[in-house]
Amino acid sequence: MARRLLSQLWAQILIAMTLGIITGLLVREGGPLAGLFEPKAVQDTLKLIGDAFVRLIRMLAVPLIFVTVAAAVVSIGDLSKLGSSGARVAALYIPSGLFAAAIGVLLALVLQPGVGLDPAAGGPITPTEAPPPPSAQDILWQFIPANPFQALAEGQMLSVIVFALLFGLGVLGAREDGKAVGDLLQSAAAALMTLVGYVMKLAPIGAFALMAWVIAVLGIEALGRLGMLVVAVYVGCIGYGVIVYGGFIKFVLGLPVLPFVKGLSEAKAMAYATASSNATLPVTLRCMVQKLGISHRMSSFVASMGATVNMDGTALYISLVTIFGAQLFGIELNAAQIVSIIIAASLGAIGAAGIPGGSLVFIPMVLASVGVPIEVVGIILAVDRINDMMRTVLNVAGDAVAAVAVAKWEGELDEDAYRNNRPHHSDPMSAATAA
Repeated sequence: MARRLLSQLWAQILIAMTLGIITGLLVREGGPLAGLFEPKAVQDTLKLIGDAFVRLIRMLAVPLIFVTVAAAVVSIGDLSKLGSSGARVAALYIPSGLFAAAIGVLLALVLQPGVGLDPAAGGPITPTEAPPPPSAQDILWQFIPANPFQALAEGQMLSVIVFALLFGLGVLGAREDGKAVGDLLQSAAAALMTLVGYVMKLAPIGAFALMAWVIAVLGIEALGRLGMLVVAVYVGCIGYGVIVYGGFIKFVLGLPVLPFVKGLSEAKAMAYATASSNATLPVTLRCMVQKLGISHRMSSFVASMGATVNMDGTALYISLVTIFGAQLFGIELNAAQIVSIIIAASLGAIGAAGIPGGSLVFIPMVLASVGVPIEVVGIILAVDRINDMMRTVLNVAGDAVAAVAVAKWEGELDEDAYRNNRPHHSDPMSAATAA
């Protein structure tokens, strides 16, 4: 039992965090080991190791955004499927992500999980100067990158996503001639997600170094508000699921909510246990097909897209953490910066890998865009797994809500089967699966 527990990455990170706290207390100014080592040298070494881990994560951000978004478009199969179904999926996913990010900002402003620490205690942690708010023309040009390779090199996230979408459409339009490129994108997406997994294996080392450095510099009080951060994430995800998703199913779709909750229970349990949308995808598909009365075609179409681009929980978390970091270091954000956080968080969530810790790749980019130190990533690592589990549940629930909605609008939802948690009556594959 203990060996199985220790083999889990989240357990290793928690142990590393604990050791980091102890080490930080020992080597900080005035600590028991301060006389044996030069505290500043030890702190600099810990920060160097932690920063190396963060840079590894940031290294993957741009290629992961481009490949996963383009691969998601290619996964549709052909341009004809981008008709009413594709438009309706997009019409649900895009505003939902923006609204979730806005809820994250609102929760952070109301609950203020980052307030309570003296930013001056951080010493070497100095906020970078935030860039000026972009003009309307600047925003427009981000949608039309003059040089997509420059956008990739400079990490211009919006430009990269737009180019990835257009490139994916081009691959679909090329049909057989583009099949090799489509296969390459799918393989590259799988390879990059695997690489993220490899980098996350180093998370215990990075977590230890970053936590030890945080405690050595800021003191144990640096962890004092992390409990409120967890509360904010759970309140946000549960509230969003109950009020927004529940209200949408009840009042927009005119369907009962309880069958949805019951039918998706297995997928939600898997999502919470694995903290991975990708790992949960087979179970999500099974629930959609067998328990929610959705046709297999619609389930596959919406779920495969959603596992990559529909990340309401992640959008909520990224925006919440960015405001948390600004509060932590006493950085005042103006209205334009808050709007940019909402947009960047919703777009960053589109490219976030559906694996544990996937959002960590994009959080530094959003932090840096408004002048918040990226060291915030090291602070939130202590509770990232706990938060990741809940936001993954919201991500998976969002996929299922979208599938129910589009299936109903496209005439591919068996409402009687939905109400009784049975398969779609006219779908042979669904019926075969149930049998």
